[in-house]
Amino acid sequence: MAGFWSSRTALITGVAITLLGTFYIYQSDTPTSFTMSSKGSSASNGVPGLEFKLSQISRNPPSLLVTLKNTHPDTPYSVLRWGTPLDPSALNTGVFSILDHDSGDEVPQVVLQINRLMPPPQEELITVAPGTEEEIEVVFDKPWMPQEKPAKYKVKAEGEFKGVWGKYGSEVTEEELNAYIESPFSGKSFTTGEIVLEVH
Repeated sequence: MAGFWSSRTALITGVAITLLGTFYIYQSDTPTSFTMSSKGSSASNGVPGLEFKLSQISRNPPSLLVTLKNTHPDTPYSVLRWGTPLDPSALNTGVFSILDHDSGDEVPQVVLQINRLMPPPQEELITVAPGTEEEIEVVFDKPWMPQEKPAKYKVKAEGEFKGVWGKYGSEVTEEELNAYIESPFSGKSFTTGEIVLEVH
């Protein structure tokens, strides 16, 4: 009889521990499951704290303002702008996806192979201190843009960072620039939300 009560006590104790453990997990702030990020989100593979945003600032010529914001509380980032929306050659390198607003058809772009000077010069770095942002205007005036007006296009930018360092640009050495593909955040993805570009 004593053995029966001992087994029963052990069973009750085990169930109680399991229930308490389950309660703790569901009350904890620690996430217990992981879900895929929704399409267009930059949080899944991006650089923590870096966010790209597009906004229209002109309809004629059609222009977007590209903003890179650093929301990280204490880490500055130095970004090699090659292959990003901050690249002056962004409209020649296929960074932007451009779709006709009504038909959804993709606007054919002329994508160029650009020869880059190595190592990247310091002026190709953009440093974004914590809580600050950098902006550049992109004018969609390439010869391959459709000529009909007025018109609307769905535009977003996406790709991968070539080189990102978690420090100020003045601290990035020539050796690090030369080996930018080995930088801590090289290959991390970026994407912007989709915006409607109006052309008048």
